[in-house]
This record gives sequence, structure tokens and C-alpha cells, in this order.
Amino acid sequence: MIGAARCALALALVALTGVARAQPAPDAGASEEPLSGLEATDTPEDPPRPAAGATTDTPRPANPPGTTRPVRVRMFSRADDRAEHERVLAAARTRRRRDPAEPEILELPGIPDAWFFRPRLGGRQRVFVYLHARGADPHDDCVRFAPVVTPRGWLVCPQGPGIRAEGRRVWNNNAELARRYTMAALGALNRRFARRVRLNDDVIMGFSEGAFVAMQTGLAEPVTFPRWVIFAAHDGYIGMNSELYPAARRALRRVYLITGVGDGIVDRTRRAATLMRREHLGRVEMQILEGAGHQLPPDFVPTVRRALTWVTSNRATRP
Repeated sequence: MIGAARCALALALVALTGVARAQPAPDAGASEEPLSGLEATDTPEDPPRPAAGATTDTPRPANPPGTTRPVRVRMFSRADDRAEHERVLAAARTRRRRDPAEPEILELPGIPDAWFFRPRLGGRQRVFVYLHARGADPHDDCVRFAPVVTPRGWLVCPQGPGIRAEGRRVWNNNAELARRYTMAALGALNRRFARRVRLNDDVIMGFSEGAFVAMQTGLAEPVTFPRWVIFAAHDGYIGMNSELYPAARRALRRVYLITGVGDGIVDRTRRAATLMRREHLGRVEMQILEGAGHQLPPDFVPTVRRALTWVTSNRATRP
């Protein structure tokens, strides 16, 4: 009886094992449709992927209690950088647009500004200072001298303290004030264009009242201005400061005097040349222009070019 029961149990186990082997796998024959409902969202087969071109930010862990993460602050934004870049480009364009035929302004605090032209050559260059006549326009004088002077160096044109109609200037016969204005302009030019301006062995020029203050300035500053070009010189302009002769003898190098034959002071110009030669105040040359009066040379460019070429030369040759 017991044996028969055991046999029946064994047969039942064999039958159950066969049925289990014959059943297909749970996914076999099933459709590939995704799971729906809660199962589809709770048990995805793969983690979600970001869209093309998108970036993912991994969340940063929170700061531990009682601590603060340092924050980097950019003082200037990229917009500020762009604005500064545009400002620099605009300044460069403005410099390129500067009219080479027009003088620039040299600001002199507390006194009238001066006009100036830059030299055509680079490096440290000599300065030519022109002091205008009474009632002249310093701007127009500077423009007139620029083509002759700028191939040789800087041109600076200070303005006298007195003002007449239409902006014309006078020196009020104040030689000391003219000297101070001239030296202030030279110093300002040197500060603005460091290492490009010579502070000695420069040239001073002047016409009429400008000749008076130019000769006085040259006597007082012979190291700075050992070379002169004077239009309508007068012996009284040089003879009234004989106490300055000793220092001037050591420093003055070349003096060029130009006067028209029809100028009322032509004889005083001759006397000035004689006085300077007698006192050994540099090497002096004089040119009396035919057909000219009390004026700048009618044949301006070749006459002034010849004078500047001689006065800046170190050779012992006549013009």
C-alpha cells in the first residue's frame, strides 16, 4: 500500500517537471509594446538620455551646516569689456582722422594754450618755437611755418596774453611773460610726448614784437635755445640785457637775422648783427631781402628753409 503511494507520488513529480520545461519563457512570444501605467514609469529599461545639444548639470551637494561656499564675483562684465574695446578703437580712429594740415592744442593750465605740430620723423627731435608779432593770429602763423619746420622737428606756437579783435594776440611787450609761456609750453610738450622732445639745443623764432620777446627769451635761456631765427631784429632788443652776455657767450651757437630792405628798422637790424658779433654771442648771419618791408619774407618757403638749414647745421659753411 505504501509502495503504491510512493510510486504514484514519483509519477506526479515527473509529470510536473515536464510541464514546467515545456512552458515558454515569460517574454517569449510577447509583443514588443511598452509597458503601460505604473510599470512603464517605475521600471524603465534604460536611464533617460538628454536631447541633442543639451547639457546636464550634476546637482552639487549642499554645504555642510555652518559653512559658506566662497562666491567668485566678476567686477567687470563681458559687456564692459566690449565697451572698453570699442572706446579704444574709437580713439584710434580719431587719431587716424587728425587733419595733418591743422595744428593741435597744447593745454597749458593757467595761461593761454599753445598750438603745435608733430615732427614727420620719429625719435627725439628738436623743438622750434615761434613767437608771433603784435596783433597776429598764432594759429595761422603755425600753419604757415609747419611745412618748413616739421621735416626738422616739433613746431610750437605759444599765444600772447593780450587779446584783440577776432582773437588776435599781443605780448604786451612783456618779455618775461613770453619766456615763462615758452618754457611752460616746452615742459608740457615733453610731459605729453616723453622721450620724443629735446629740452636743449632747440630753435627760437620771432617776428616784430615776437622778435623782441624771442631775443630776450634766447638770452635768458641760452642752453635751451642756442639757435635763433629772428625776423626784423633790433639792436635794442639785445642790448638791454648785457648782464646776460657771459652765460650767452658760452651757449649761443647760431643766429640768423632776416629783414626787408624797406623795413624802417633795417639799420637797427644791422646794428644788432654788429653788436652780437662784437660780444661773441654765437655765429651771426644776416639777410636783407630786396622788395620786402616790415613783414615775413614774401618768398616765404625757400627763405625760411635756407635759414633753418643753416641755423641747425654744425658745419662752418655760409648759407
